[in-house]
Amino acid sequence: MSSLNRFPELFERFGHFGRQVDRALAHWAREAGGDPGLATFPLVNVWEDADAYHIEAELPGVAQEGLDVQVSHGNQVTISGERKTTVPEGSWHRRERGSGKFSRVLSFPAPIAADKVEAKLESGVLHLTLPKAEEAKPRRITVKAE
Repeated sequence: MSSLNRFPELFERFGHFGRQVDRALAHWAREAGGDPGLATFPLVNVWEDADAYHIEAELPGVAQEGLDVQVSHGNQVTISGERKTTVPEGSWHRRERGSGKFSRVLSFPAPIAADKVEAKLESGVLHLTLPKAEEAKPRRITVKAE
């Protein structure tokens, strides 16, 4: 098996490793009395089809004006912004929802066509469609017989 054929498998393993690190950091934040909600905020689902990568990010309480999405280095997407909360009068009994600034960087195994990215925020969920760059899409090669 060539090393190029193993790339998706390696990408999945690194994704698994990243999730394990996120869980460990969230646990550490809870133990230290910090804000566990921001350790992996926003939570995301990421998948791909033949033409694009797709991201759904949970962003409850984040206004469109407080959200920034950027494509950089050809294959990285950064979702950043701020989730604001009001401080109630009185004392907290439980505070599990994080607030403040956040930033999450996701890397992909192939380049993204940054000028064709689509983003929609619906009911607190950000939907991103990240078309693959033409050079990243598979091409059928016509074989000629002589």
